[in-house]
Amino acid sequence: MPPQPYPGMYYQPPMTLDSYLTHRNVWGANALGLLLIWIGFLIRLSGVSGFGAAASFLIFTGGLFAVLVSTAAAMSSKKTTDMQNLGLLIWSGILLLVVSTITLGGFGFP
Repeated sequence: MPPQPYPGMYYQPPMTLDSYLTHRNVWGANALGLLLIWIGFLIRLSGVSGFGAAASFLIFTGGLFAVLVSTAAAMSSKKTTDMQNLGLLIWSGILLLVVSTITLGGFGFP
């Protein structure tokens, strides 16, 4: 019996943005962003001199990361309902408002 022909390379379609933004990944990215905001907020509240810029950087970076992931998930996901997308957009708007007021000195923070 002759050997079986080689079937060739396995073809896998390219990954899309929608396949990366699963519910678990969006939740994890938001949790990471909130953790960075919390750490920066604690550093800022501690009042240690010289770490104000690092605290602002952590707050801004964590907030921007969470906002971008939430907005991307709301705009690109085909599996979620309209109400879930609206919830993600509202969440990213509230998060952006809070982060910008904390970073720019709102609520009496230096």
